[in-house]
Amino acid sequence: MGASRRKFLAVSSAAVGGAIHAAVQDNAVPHQQLAGRELTRLRDDYHSELFERVLPFWDKHGIDHRRGGFMCALDYDGKRRHDHKFHWYQGRGIWVYSFLFNRFGKQEKHLAVARRTKEFWLEHGRQRDGWWAELLSREGKVLQPFRGDVYSAFTTAEGLQEYAAATGDEQSRELAVKLVKAAYRHVTRRDYHDRYAAQPGWRVQGIWIYTLNVCTQLLDRGDDPKLREMADDCIEAIIDKHYNADIGLNNEFLNYDFSRPAEERNRSLVGHCIQALWQVMDEAVRRKDLSLYRTCAARVRRHLDIGWDHVYGGLCEWVNVGQFNHVWGPQKLGDQQIDLKMKGEYNYVKSLWALNEVLVATLHVYDKLGSAWAGRYFSLAQHVMDKRFSRQHLGQASYVLATDRKMTFVPVSVRQDNYHPLRRLMRNLLTLKRLTNALPQ
Repeated sequence: MGASRRKFLAVSSAAVGGAIHAAVQDNAVPHQQLAGRELTRLRDDYHSELFERVLPFWDKHGIDHRRGGFMCALDYDGKRRHDHKFHWYQGRGIWVYSFLFNRFGKQEKHLAVARRTKEFWLEHGRQRDGWWAELLSREGKVLQPFRGDVYSAFTTAEGLQEYAAATGDEQSRELAVKLVKAAYRHVTRRDYHDRYAAQPGWRVQGIWIYTLNVCTQLLDRGDDPKLREMADDCIEAIIDKHYNADIGLNNEFLNYDFSRPAEERNRSLVGHCIQALWQVMDEAVRRKDLSLYRTCAARVRRHLDIGWDHVYGGLCEWVNVGQFNHVWGPQKLGDQQIDLKMKGEYNYVKSLWALNEVLVATLHVYDKLGSAWAGRYFSLAQHVMDKRFSRQHLGQASYVLATDRKMTFVPVSVRQDNYHPLRRLMRNLLTLKRLTNALPQ
């Protein structure tokens, strides 16, 4: 793939942020209230949730301050079920705490967490073949070597590039670039079998998400022709290849030649699509491509209009358009087994990670385009987060990981997420600060 056919528009970032009308022809609205709160109140609530509840929770329960690294098998009260260190969570933890340092006051305690995690992960996680162990003990013993889960390379690359920006550590940046390029070569091979794909060679939308996420951040800090080419491939895959015009949604899985497997033709993993689209919006802002941004915004709305549960609230996990007799079996989200069995077009598992993606995507569009629909969906999603997923009302700083359609409370947590909630809180807090700073005094 390539981007020779795509002409990027040379408009200013201010033009992207100041567009009067959204791509969906929805009149822009003044930035005044969201989620039933004045923007200043919402900003302060986000600040309190991040700095007074969530970060202290991780500081006390999930971070190994002596050895370095993150232990995420936590119950709602922070009690650890075990102290193993899964590979995804280490790179993600490096990114979160480096981002905190870079964007929120350059506090040494945040950088210290990132540094110790980086040192632990690089010392114990790397294998001689260039891949990374999938599970370590608290002390760093390999409990499960690399078995094909290449996503760790992307999470490590994201963490290292943010750490490099915090410290000026060129070795960390060089390793991040090397990792993301090597991982991309691997996952685009014809014989690659993604852990989430039914068949070897299937193209998985998640791969483009992970790749573009790292490429955009690296390119924002320095040019690299290969990374630009990879970002072009990701955009083309998400916007053109995975997009199914027949249903107006993205398919998660495609054949290697980008044709659609018959059994996947009408299926859409809705939260992943929304995540993919807001990450393309990030790249569109970096490239100053207003046309691409508007296309993404319109498709975010489409996925929300189809995937949002307008009866009980929250985002469905999957939709299989027109397949009224489709049987959805049990699924696994992280370490949590979801035993719900459903029949019909919709898989109504409600997950924390997907709700975070809705909140990031809708505030992104509301900030840049002022679209009323984005503000409405943000408000709906924030209400669900506050009332159904957050444990704040019970005095806890944790979240429900996944639940059923009615969002019935799950009494036991087997894991807490050290990435998606924190990324949402940090990104949206920065956006809310920008919006409130622009309010008339």
